[in-house]
Amino acid sequence: MKKWQKSTLIVTWIAACIVISVIYCEVKRLDQMRSDTMESDQKIRSNRSTVLTTEKQTSLENPTMQQNTEEDRKAVFEERRKDPLLLLVNKSHPLPETYEVTLATLPDGHQVAKVMYDDLEDMLADAGKAGCSIIVASAYRTKERQEQLLQQEIRKNMRNGMDEKEAEEDALLTVAPYGYSEHETGYTVDLVAAGNQMLDDTQETTKENKWLQKNCAQYGFILRYPKGKEEITGYSYESWHFRYVGKRAAQDITSDHLTLEEYLN
Repeated sequence: MKKWQKSTLIVTWIAACIVISVIYCEVKRLDQMRSDTMESDQKIRSNRSTVLTTEKQTSLENPTMQQNTEEDRKAVFEERRKDPLLLLVNKSHPLPETYEVTLATLPDGHQVAKVMYDDLEDMLADAGKAGCSIIVASAYRTKERQEQLLQQEIRKNMRNGMDEKEAEEDALLTVAPYGYSEHETGYTVDLVAAGNQMLDDTQETTKENKWLQKNCAQYGFILRYPKGKEEITGYSYESWHFRYVGKRAAQDITSDHLTLEEYLN
């Protein structure tokens, strides 16, 4: 072998050794980085677990913290009860004797609280765009009108064979006595399909009622007497009875499947 060939071979061997050495060092460095990262992650998880455990233990051992949480909840409910749009009127909460409401008249002649007029009109207009034809069957009522409706229901029940006591008890499941009706607030409307204006179980089968129950919260309304909540509301399920409470409350109540009673207490 010639001398220059031997020199080339030696240089090549040295270069190969250097490359191998560099690669080995880099692999060791990467392994160390991965090890450090895993160790750091483990420490972070351990610290988080310690913090959560400490917070839980502190909460259990610190009655003041629990008391503050309960006080915060009470404060939220108290604030809600101050909202005039959330006025609770039912069989155990009569309308305040000093109650007054500013009314606005709908195109069909029904009256509603002025504060809900625009949202109601928007809801009915959007329902129309969706192919639904909705009619306001009832809205604001005077106490005289409310009492008249109750007496009519009682007489109807008596004609159907009930005695006076049974007739009144049955009537009160669907019609409130004056002073205890949401219709007297001006915040309530009975909405029905133009093609089915019956206030009965068939109303919920209409496309109009299905649209209302799905979309009413966007406009500040709730289904006031939902199915399965009769013991809480004190009234039978009414798929047509919608109450205005404002958009934020309506969305909270609807998404959490609550009644107004539950939202305020």
